[in-house]
Amino acid sequence: MVHYRKLFLWMMAVAFFATACKTAEKPAATKIAQPVKHKEKGLSQEERLQVDFLFFNAVKEKAVGKIDRAMDLFGQVIRIDQQNDAAHYELAQIYYQNKKFNDALHFARTAALLKPTNEWYQLLLADICMNTGRQSEAIAIHEKLAKANPHRVEYYFNWANALMFSGKMEEAIKVFDMAEQKIGIERDLIVQKERMYLKLGKIDKAAAEIEKLIQAYPTDMGAYSLLVELYQANGMKDKVLETVERMKKINPTTPHVYLALAEYFRGINENEKSFEQLKLAFRSLELDSEIKMRILSSYFPLIQLQENMLDQALELSAIFTEVHPSEALGHAVYADFLNMGKKTELAAAEYRTSLDLDNSNEQVWQQYLINLSELRNSDKMIKESEEALSLFPNNPIFYFLNGIARYEKKQYSEAAAALLTGSKMVVDNNMLLVDFYSRLGDTYHELKNNEESDKYYEKALALDPKNAFVLNNYSYYLSLRKENLEKAEKMSKLSNDLMPNQSSFLDTYAWVLYQMGRYEDAKVWIEKAITNSGSTSGTILEHYGDILFRLNKTQDAFEQWKRAREAGGGSDLLDKKIADKKLYE
Repeated sequence: MVHYRKLFLWMMAVAFFATACKTAEKPAATKIAQPVKHKEKGLSQEERLQVDFLFFNAVKEKAVGKIDRAMDLFGQVIRIDQQNDAAHYELAQIYYQNKKFNDALHFARTAALLKPTNEWYQLLLADICMNTGRQSEAIAIHEKLAKANPHRVEYYFNWANALMFSGKMEEAIKVFDMAEQKIGIERDLIVQKERMYLKLGKIDKAAAEIEKLIQAYPTDMGAYSLLVELYQANGMKDKVLETVERMKKINPTTPHVYLALAEYFRGINENEKSFEQLKLAFRSLELDSEIKMRILSSYFPLIQLQENMLDQALELSAIFTEVHPSEALGHAVYADFLNMGKKTELAAAEYRTSLDLDNSNEQVWQQYLINLSELRNSDKMIKESEEALSLFPNNPIFYFLNGIARYEKKQYSEAAAALLTGSKMVVDNNMLLVDFYSRLGDTYHELKNNEESDKYYEKALALDPKNAFVLNNYSYYLSLRKENLEKAEKMSKLSNDLMPNQSSFLDTYAWVLYQMGRYEDAKVWIEKAITNSGSTSGTILEHYGDILFRLNKTQDAFEQWKRAREAGGGSDLLDKKIADKKLYE
């Protein structure tokens, strides 16, 4: 049985809560609109209660992400009370966020017409107008808001930005001038006007804006630097030197002078002098480390164009870490450059220093562990990857790297556990998943669990059918087991088609053919493997000997087995083959 009295009292409580919060006339801390006070005429008491109830629940559903339900409830509010500006505004917001601009425009206009004094409504309508090609309407809204609220300087910025994005630079500058009269000389505002003057081709006026900043802050070397950049970019070399002299008079040891001269010398192609000035700037503690980091970051694309830039980057980053030894990012960037120079061991040391200072950077951990892998330092890699996993237990990369390290140490069960755990954490990254499955195939082979090994190779190939490494490993292990040799032959042949002249791939194909009894064909392919850098592999040379033995070339086989023993890496039966001059399998 429904308790109507309780329901009525609860709805009254909701109504009191809702109507106690009228729509603010000015922006509040939140953009969620509040229900408006109902008009005395038009709605019955029951309808008012129903509107309040529906609006309250619509806001609640929107807050928990149930947008479709919220839209339905806001729509019900409007069907009962077409004058409910707050519901129109809420629907406009939702449509706008979902890029349904025409619907958003309809509801935003309605809300703004119903409550023209609500600034949030006007701002939303202006944003939608800008996104639907109605720039003139947006400009008019911002202008009206600014003039109605002369104390709200941000409205002047909105007005100026709307003009600027509409290509009306001169009008935008005038509005920025109005804002400047209210807040005084402010760096970001000056820079904005400078850029607009430059777009208009008015270099003198752009320079005049920066001069205003210098007059307001005569000891601010950053302001002078802006002037140097402007003159440098426009080929006004004399003006650059003139500005540098002005800087020296105020502070002759400022690093900004070094940076300005570095720019000047670079502009006249005196690169050595430019770099010397840059080094002086980097050695200065007065120059903010963030500026130095921006300069260092600029070297990454430069190195792609000019290899000699790497030497400069290495020298500057070494100076940076010397002057700012406690800056973790500086050591990480230095390590990045060392990696680019193939100085893996030094890079690993710098990454570790960076992590000692700040162990919260996942990218640094990842690169550090990759370096340890390249250095074949599996023991340290296991230890360090465990530390990374304690900090980032949901990052699959660290499980993968831990699994690789344990595989290298022949800890196959532990490797399989790490790889399985990590593979379950991969989201929307098939390439990484293929790597996990491939490694699991390798690991389960070592554990002699052929069923699981084959399963993970198949899963890898289902995602990437032309992965040459998976094709090669899977086919080789099938050949060792003498199973599915026709399938192995097709996979191995495909891997060689995809990546020709790889000695290990050529050896695999030769060995598959050997297991199929096609010894003459196997000899052709094993000799290709030896020609392509396989002459130092004990495994390949031993295979060559086995193939020759099957072709009744006993002495030649014996010679290859001896070469295999000298190279190292042959099978456990190799010594016995040599001792007895006989094939054992």
